[in-house]
Amino acid sequence: MKRRRTRTSSDAGSPSQEAKKPVKSPPTSSKSNNSPSVKDGPSKSPDVQLPANLEEMEVDKRSAESDVGSFERGTEEIRKLVAEIQGQKLSGGDSNESRIRCTLLFTILKKLNRLAHMRCKKSRERTQEAKQKVDGLHLQLQNLLYEVMHLKKEITKCFEFKSKDEEIELVSEDEFFRDAPKEISKPDLTRGDTHQLMLARLEWELEQRKTLALQKEQFLKKKGTLVKEIHTKKEFLDSLQPRLENILKATQPVQEYMNMPLDVQHMQHETARYLPLPLYILYMQASAYNEACDPNLEVNILGDLDVAKAAMESKTAAREVESDSDQETSDGHKRSKHRRKKEEARLEEKKKTLLKRHPLQIQLQVHCKDKATVHLLFSFLPIFNTVVVSPSLSLNEIASGSVLANSTLLSAYSLLTCLFPDDDGEKAPNPSSLYQLAKVGISSFSEFVALLGRPYMWVQRISGLDFLSEELHEIVPKSSVSLSHMEATIKAIRTRILSRLALQHQLSCLEGLTIPQNKNYLQMFPSKISSTLTAWRPATLEELTEQPTLRSLVGDGLIKENDMFYQAVFERSKVQLLAAVVLSQEHPTTPPFFSVQVCCGKKVIRDSYTEAIEAEVNVFYPELTEEDSSLNLLANQLHRLQMCFDIYLECGNLNDVEGAESFDREKFFLRFKKGRDRGLPLKYDSRQGLFTQR
Repeated sequence: MKRRRTRTSSDAGSPSQEAKKPVKSPPTSSKSNNSPSVKDGPSKSPDVQLPANLEEMEVDKRSAESDVGSFERGTEEIRKLVAEIQGQKLSGGDSNESRIRCTLLFTILKKLNRLAHMRCKKSRERTQEAKQKVDGLHLQLQNLLYEVMHLKKEITKCFEFKSKDEEIELVSEDEFFRDAPKEISKPDLTRGDTHQLMLARLEWELEQRKTLALQKEQFLKKKGTLVKEIHTKKEFLDSLQPRLENILKATQPVQEYMNMPLDVQHMQHETARYLPLPLYILYMQASAYNEACDPNLEVNILGDLDVAKAAMESKTAAREVESDSDQETSDGHKRSKHRRKKEEARLEEKKKTLLKRHPLQIQLQVHCKDKATVHLLFSFLPIFNTVVVSPSLSLNEIASGSVLANSTLLSAYSLLTCLFPDDDGEKAPNPSSLYQLAKVGISSFSEFVALLGRPYMWVQRISGLDFLSEELHEIVPKSSVSLSHMEATIKAIRTRILSRLALQHQLSCLEGLTIPQNKNYLQMFPSKISSTLTAWRPATLEELTEQPTLRSLVGDGLIKENDMFYQAVFERSKVQLLAAVVLSQEHPTTPPFFSVQVCCGKKVIRDSYTEAIEAEVNVFYPELTEEDSSLNLLANQLHRLQMCFDIYLECGNLNDVEGAESFDREKFFLRFKKGRDRGLPLKYDSRQGLFTQR
């Protein structure tokens, strides 16, 4: 705030100027008692020169409270004088004295205002001085704190300082006193003085290092000599390689003559280096099993070797789909049709990537007793970490004449289905595959079985993979897993092919309404069987579920959808035996199941005797494999069913049926029925040639 200048004699309204003018004494009034006193503004003689800072000096002497009181009294007096002047003007009286008094009071108020501004300015100046003092003290405090912090850091550095001897790993004191000579260890001096002990240990360390440095120089010289020898031998080996190749080329005629394809095996082994680990384990174990146990097994590597080399170098064939990029843009706008088309194309590309196979494949050829050869083509899916197989069957001339090559039994779809229990190849063996398929909108792995091959569990095991049902982390192939399953798997495949060929031969004969007979037929069945096979046709699961017995078995899971169903009709003198036959995919490990009922005219009979016939065929089937191979089990069961049907008719079970004729007794048995359950003589004793009850 600018300092006000001191008024001169020319300024109007100053207290001194008012004092110079002659003023008439106003009439005495009670109102003048409350007006501010003339001493509020000091009055000096006009001849006296006032100092410039008189009011500033006066501010220091006066108090703010007294000035506030004077201001309030002056304002109150002015109000009263203004009211008097107003009354005098209305009454026509003289108001000059009141005007002069009012003007004087205004002058006093202006002075009080100047004094208040001066007092405020001084207060601000004092406050600024105090703030500057506080700022100076605060700066000094910060300087002191910085010095304290710097001293603390220096103290910490001193505490953390480590000398070079602390970085050296010295031997323990016990070893030092045990190994060091006494002129260095000085036990009398060092045991009581830690400083001397440290000096002695450092001296011993120096002596040891000098010794080790000499040994190092000797070893380096020896190493140089050995390196020269190795280099000489390496040059000799490098020159030996071309010579060996020339020798192998010269021995090719001998290899062909003695059937020893060493070059082919060498190329196969070189190619095997680029196989994925599961296929490499499969190739290694299958080759070892071929050399040690099974010469009828052939192992080959197929595929493009150059592509496999590029895949191994880039290391991108194992995992290519890691994240889902189907997120919306940050601005929240709707995607356009062009954007959706791009996403659909990207999703389709992801599906193709999931189904990508490794460029190399393993082919196993299993020869089955000069009857057929099974070709198993194994492929590896890197994304799923799963091995799939595509089987095919080739028949020789003898077998192809007796069976149908295009039969469903020998098709690639069902050839190896359920080779082991509950292994139909429809499910992904690796549980993590389901999550990867879900990312691209696929709910089932079975959709791609026809395109890729079947991921049987036995395929994973002979490839060294062993997945648990709830295991989601990555599985590492192990050679021990393949070794423990290789022999059993090859034997199971060979047994399955032979059983399918035998079963197909029997089905082909049954389609011609002929039940094939084995060489031991007369030792197992009577020479004369009167009933004949009049019909044999495939059936469906819906047709079989019409029978209550089979419906309950389907509900219990004993009969599955992938089983094969047939219906057979045996007839003798217009009486028919209807048999529903269920063949498992695991035949003959799981025997055929028969459900029978007798039809006489329009009447269908199913009683305890027909159930006894079922039990004779279904329960006591092991007797049929004692004299013959289990591969002919279906034909032998049908022969026994014929035999039991004859016994059923010859024992007179239809005598009570209206319109049924009686049958002559052609079989030899002692009693028609026996026991509480009135059992029929269904068991045949070939030695005595008679039928007995069980």
